[in-house]
Amino acid sequence: MINYISIGKKIRQERMMRNFTLEQLAEILDLSPSYMGLIERGQRGISIETLCKLSIAFNVSTDYLLFSNDIEEVAKNNVIKDILHQKILSYIDKYSEEDLKFLLEFLQLKSKYDT
Repeated sequence: MINYISIGKKIRQERMMRNFTLEQLAEILDLSPSYMGLIERGQRGISIETLCKLSIAFNVSTDYLLFSNDIEEVAKNNVIKDILHQKILSYIDKYSEEDLKFLLEFLQLKSKYDT
């Protein structure tokens, strides 16, 4: 799923790093400044044509504009999940079969009510 807020933040960050005003960037992209503001706030989608123009103006890839924050966030979350899994597994051997059954029932109930 496309995260327009993340894309908009990245566009604004790149624009400000290059000392472009919103109006200057909008002119380069042949957009109105108000529409450009909506894109930066993630309130409007972005066309492929505009995305390509942005990547040229900023000298970055379209992938960078679209996905880099999401990829970094997913990777970070996966590392955290792996660490938590390892910690949980390290405790499993310390419990009796009865305790593990109780834990399993608890997790099943929690899963049932979380959905």
